[in-house]
Amino acid sequence: MKPRAIVLVIMFMASASVMAQHKLEYKSSGGVPLHYKAHTLLGTTQSMMGQESTAQIVSDQSMTVSSTKSGDELVFDITVDSSNNKTILSTGDTTQTPSPAVGKTKETHIHPDGEEISSKWLDTTFANSQAGQLRDLGNFFFKLPAEEVSSGSTWNQKKDDTVLTPGGQGQILVNTDTDYKLTGEEEIDGVTCAKIEYTGKVKLKGAATIQGMDLAIDGGGTVTGTAYFDYGNGRVVKVSGDSNQNIVMATSGENAMTIPMTQKTNYSLFLVR
Repeated sequence: MKPRAIVLVIMFMASASVMAQHKLEYKSSGGVPLHYKAHTLLGTTQSMMGQESTAQIVSDQSMTVSSTKSGDELVFDITVDSSNNKTILSTGDTTQTPSPAVGKTKETHIHPDGEEISSKWLDTTFANSQAGQLRDLGNFFFKLPAEEVSSGSTWNQKKDDTVLTPGGQGQILVNTDTDYKLTGEEEIDGVTCAKIEYTGKVKLKGAATIQGMDLAIDGGGTVTGTAYFDYGNGRVVKVSGDSNQNIVMATSGENAMTIPMTQKTNYSLFLVR
């Protein structure tokens, strides 16, 4: 091979290496609305006084998301356009419950790396009464690395969060420790996306009042999933994941008892347009 050809090959390899480096960060849509759909399947098995019961909750949501830039922050408004929730019990009973979140908007401020600064429901009455269990509406934001990355790069996020129990009758401290890995690129609906795989551990601890009983809650589990991030436009295109949790709820006093519970969740989120 001639020296000039060798130089060209080296230059091409160096260029390819540079092209493979990406800066992953969220970007503003300039107020242009984006539309997402989410699907959640939650299965619960609970044992109480020697009897086992199961329940399955199927939830489908559509959301409109718009974002603007404010200084060094990004401001996202997430509006719930529709939400259908169906509960199927082990007895065969099925109920469908309209979500009180329909028509409500959640405002979230983040850094470009996905770190949350603040989050609130703009309808204060709804926020104070019913929104606690909807704290993690949509997996739109996850931690992105500060430096440029290429295939094989890894990073970690540790996060503590407090979630109200349904009805606001208690709260649970949620500790997550998640490892992320950029495994390559994939085209989703004509858009080249960074493919990010994640695994993590979750710990839960808190207290709640359910049907008049004071319960201590303790548990943990794992999460796994894959996210596709459009690094050109700085937005999540698709997320799919699973979580498995083992939880023990315990009462104290004369009639003390423990209520073990397992929960398995399958979640998907995708950009419609």
